[in-house]
Amino acid sequence: GSTTLGSDHTHSAAGVVRFENVHFSYREGVEVLRGVDLTLQPGTITALVGPSGAGKSTLAALLPRFHDVTGGRITIGGADIRELAPEELYDRVGFVFQDVRLLRDTVRANIAIARQSATDVEIEQAARAARIHDRILALPNGYDSVIGVDAHLSGGEAQRLSIARALLADSPVLVLDEATAFADPESEAEIQTAIASLVAGRTVLVIAHRLHTITGVDSIVVVDSGRVVEQGTHTDLLAAGGTYARLWRADAEATAHLTGHDGGLR
Repeated sequence: GSTTLGSDHTHSAAGVVRFENVHFSYREGVEVLRGVDLTLQPGTITALVGPSGAGKSTLAALLPRFHDVTGGRITIGGADIRELAPEELYDRVGFVFQDVRLLRDTVRANIAIARQSATDVEIEQAARAARIHDRILALPNGYDSVIGVDAHLSGGEAQRLSIARALLADSPVLVLDEATAFADPESEAEIQTAIASLVAGRTVLVIAHRLHTITGVDSIVVVDSGRVVEQGTHTDLLAAGGTYARLWRADAEATAHLTGHDGGLR
């Protein structure tokens, strides 16, 4: 990272993400993404929505290069991501996915994975902002507790630890999987608070599964059958009466069915 971490200057130009005519196939002849054009601006949150299998998760996974495009290109700050060294890419793109990969190492090492030079104070600041500091202090050896040995974290806690990780990395671009679906409601409120501190001033791409969580974002991009079919705010898209409006009605009905339960995984 540069010495001006968090300053508007570094996070603006460096934070513009462009998907230019992006195509992607897992195997020959079966295109999952078919000509996606999308620009993500610094300081904005863009949510990807669409039916299951539409390609939204695949689209997001191309940004940290979990896969590479089979056609077109993706640029960050004007640079093709395939031309960036891995450490340059991870300097620019952070991600918090549902499937949190924790190392069998100390909690401290797990948080500092993207910035191994971080001081204890910086690590604790990130953990506080991610609402996980108190939980860590309650572990047998605090920040020196080892994941899977004397630190056993719930799904929601692991998610908050990965948010602390992303906060510490301080990358201008962030890919988030909104799947805090498995977290209990109390933890979900904590996660929403943690995410709010994480997204401030960054270029954020969210893979949304439950629409009610993303109504306030700057831009909603609707992906269907590997293409962007609609883009706009929640209000615009509801009024348009297209794919998003249909998904919204289905989501509202599904949510109504669930409100009889407390939703907790206890």
